[in-house]
Parts: sequence; C-alpha cells; structure tokens
Amino acid sequence: MKQGVLAESGTWVARYQVRQNFNKYWYYKLQVPIPYFQCTTSDKLSKYKHLGKAGTQEHIDAVMSVFRRSLCDEIQSIIHTLDDCLLDISSGSEQESEEPLD
Repeated sequence: MKQGVLAESGTWVARYQVRQNFNKYWYYKLQVPIPYFQCTTSDKLSKYKHLGKAGTQEHIDAVMSVFRRSLCDEIQSIIHTLDDCLLDISSGSEQESEEPLD
C-alpha cells in the first residue's frame, strides 16, 4: 500500500463496452477531467489511458493508484479539519457567545 504511483487528483477508472460480431467485451481506462496522458500516436495529450481487461497488471496498478489518491485526499482533509480545531482551541474562538433570541 505504501509503494506505488499516486494518481493525479480527479482521476478515476472507467469501464466501457466494445461490441464486435455479436459479442460484448468490457475494458477499462484511466480517465481525468482535463487532458493529461501522452498519446502514443501523437504529441497531443489525452483524457484517457487504456488499461485493457479487468485483472491485468495495468488495470490493478491504476485502481491502486486511484485508491491511494483517495486515501491521501481524505487524510489531507482530516489534517485540515484538525488544524482548524487546534486553531479554535488555541484562540478560544470555540466559545463564541450568542445573542439571546426573543
């Protein structure tokens, strides 16, 4: 869990279907909201990175990198919340007086 690539923020793994000769095939791709991945056929950037079938090493690595990113984002959110709490405690602002309601 500690080792491996950390996905870019906002990255997810998407499943898509390809139909061919009355058969359905499911594949996976790593996707981002803005172009990030280098295209293999040109110098352009793409929003997608093909991962292949479920269970391939590339698919598993991508899922784990997105999982690591989600854990990292959640930990950062917790740290931010704890920092805010520490500031409130140290400044005494958690004990704000309220105006009486009539």
